[in-house]
Amino acid sequence: MIKAIIFDLGGVVINFNNTPYYKYLSKEGGLSLKTIRHVIEDVTLPDFEKGKITLQQFEKNTAIKLGMKQNRIRWLEFYKETVMFNYDVIELITTLHKEYITGYLSNVDISRYLYTIKIMNMDLFDFKFASCYIKLRKPDIKIYKKVIKELKLPSKEIIFIDDREENVNSAIKAGINGIHFKDRRTLDIELSKLGL
Repeated sequence: MIKAIIFDLGGVVINFNNTPYYKYLSKEGGLSLKTIRHVIEDVTLPDFEKGKITLQQFEKNTAIKLGMKQNRIRWLEFYKETVMFNYDVIELITTLHKEYITGYLSNVDISRYLYTIKIMNMDLFDFKFASCYIKLRKPDIKIYKKVIKELKLPSKEIIFIDDREENVNSAIKAGINGIHFKDRRTLDIELSKLGL
């Protein structure tokens, strides 16, 4: 029997991904999207999302790697200007929260996280797992084991929902029920298959 549903934030609860940001940097710096994505996702962002460096350090490191001025990186400002909520999913969480334990598990840096919790109703979530505080990032299997331990539930009683397939696959390897998020309609179908 399912007792807990854990959601990713960016790309599921929040309609946001970094592609528009990468396009902005590509235009500013005259670099390919592939180069920008590699530098940020593989080089500078992991330590930032694990809480190992500050926003200023992240922007400085990114600027150096991309050969740009630091004030053009605009990591947090771009997020503030473009972030939107996925109200269909928030409506679902509101309903599920009445009967199930709800939470989120997000790869997120401290700057965007603090802004998000200011503008979002955090009362919908019983458990809050942010990579910048727990010093682990998806898809590292250790992060899912931490979630299982904190929830104090058997892994088979937990559902994890994420828009990135590699994160869902890692959750499944940890014994958690995983759903690859595409849209609310598909999510409802997948949840019904699990008895919700």
